[in-house]
Amino acid sequence: MEKKTVVSYTLEHCVRCMRCVQMCPTSALSMIDDKVIINDGKCLNCGRCIRACHSKGLLASGSSIDAIRDYDYTVCLVPSAMISSCRSLDEAENLFFAVKELGFDEVVDITDVEGRVMKETRFLSEHEEGQTIISSMCPVINRLIEERYPMLIDNIAPLNYPSEIAAKQIRKKYQDKGKLGIFYCCECEAKLPLAKYPYNNMEYEVDHALAIVDIFPMIRENLDKGRIPVTFCREGLQSCNPTMMIQTQSDLIADGYDKINDILDMTEFGLLDSFKILHLFPCFNGCIGGHLLWGNSYLTKNNIDALTYKWRKAPADLIFEDMYTNDFNKTDDDPRSFMEKMTFFQKVNEQLEKLPGYDCSACGMQTCRIMAEEIVKGTRKVDDCHIIHSMREKGK
Repeated sequence: MEKKTVVSYTLEHCVRCMRCVQMCPTSALSMIDDKVIINDGKCLNCGRCIRACHSKGLLASGSSIDAIRDYDYTVCLVPSAMISSCRSLDEAENLFFAVKELGFDEVVDITDVEGRVMKETRFLSEHEEGQTIISSMCPVINRLIEERYPMLIDNIAPLNYPSEIAAKQIRKKYQDKGKLGIFYCCECEAKLPLAKYPYNNMEYEVDHALAIVDIFPMIRENLDKGRIPVTFCREGLQSCNPTMMIQTQSDLIADGYDKINDILDMTEFGLLDSFKILHLFPCFNGCIGGHLLWGNSYLTKNNIDALTYKWRKAPADLIFEDMYTNDFNKTDDDPRSFMEKMTFFQKVNEQLEKLPGYDCSACGMQTCRIMAEEIVKGTRKVDDCHIIHSMREKGK
């Protein structure tokens, strides 16, 4: 799968504090000629750089709601994380009406699909003897494993994202609607690329990704103007909230980037083999803590009971082809031979010995090792290290 970054750099707001470069978990950011450069291949779309920037020099954005004009029939997919902000079923019905009033022909909740993905993950864990299954509903987790823990790629549950599964169902249902436009409301930066637009990821069934925070002011204007009857899947709503998920003794549920990094480190060394499923959320409080949502994620814990106390949907009945994906395969994009890699590694170590090792990022690179790699590649020079340059200036 082609890798896209949804993060953009706005030079006019940047104060060059280097917080974003230091915060990036995969060293995807560097500063060259006073401009932040983002490596598409390394970027996880985790949003840590955006939240580290106090000057709003980095942004992530989705499609414009105006794109609905390009289609004959439009459908908006609403995920559990967005629904969980509702304190009652009445409030949820108001929300769905308000979303439809943005100009959509239909608004669809995908809680039943999310519930089925969780159920299928449980099924996989029961039939994969001796292997720990990693829940794959978050793109950040999958990309992090691809970049830093390739030995765990086979542990990722090979299931499609719920938005993709739901979009496939809708396309089958509305083949006669002319030009069909499917929009997905995203609760975090990581899910913005799970659509054809705005990042030209043509392999997806969803057409447009919308940042919930962008459309919320328009949604708020339409609240309390009408209702659309809705019924939700309890298992789907639970899937976005770590504190409400169904858990057995063989499950490990964790939220927060630092925590999941520790867990993946231990998993790679076989220290967590007693667990059958790892449900990992990079955002604190899970998907309900997504940074494109509104409100307080700590207050949504009790909403699931209120939303499902009268009626509830069962997890969706889906066919194998719609649920499963081959995207998580081990691939090596590096065409170099083993000897070429070893030679490069040795040269990097030689250059690293010449650098101070402070990892100060003053050169624009996150660490001295990354700086050494760039020196070997020929894109930087040893004298680009500010400390070495300063020492040489003083010695003159």
